[in-house]
Amino acid sequence: MTTKGQIIDGIEMVIREGLRTTGDFNDNDWNHAVHDEEGGWTRKQVYCHLAATADIAPGFLQNIATADEGKDAGAGFDIGAFNAQQVAARESASTEELLKSFESSHKELIKAIKDLPDEQLALKRKFGAFEGTVADMIQSVLVLHGLAHVYLSSTRAFT
Repeated sequence: MTTKGQIIDGIEMVIREGLRTTGDFNDNDWNHAVHDEEGGWTRKQVYCHLAATADIAPGFLQNIATADEGKDAGAGFDIGAFNAQQVAARESASTEELLKSFESSHKELIKAIKDLPDEQLALKRKFGAFEGTVADMIQSVLVLHGLAHVYLSSTRAFT
């Protein structure tokens, strides 16, 4: 099982790499399409998505942890509609505001992870296609997913 320390280290890496890889982006860089799912996203929209995901994650974690074992905690949740709403709500922010939001939302997420009891992290739960311990779900949904978006968005070979 993924440990609390590994999750926190991973989220810190998402922050560090997200800020490092975007450090020299200009306006044109931010408007470059890099994601072809959900109708396609620009780099800016990807960071809107990452900030939104970190913002809602503490509540998401509580919902998963308190769900009945074996029950799909994501049943009836339309992730595509949710992502579209959350991206649209942040898209008008300047890139400076967006990066501050990206960083602060992930730092708040780290605080929430620190407050999660180890017993909750060890619970086995299901959310859509994800099934396993709450800790392993956090690692997949928040850390690996975040890093995948950060690194895909940083790719300059395709610009």
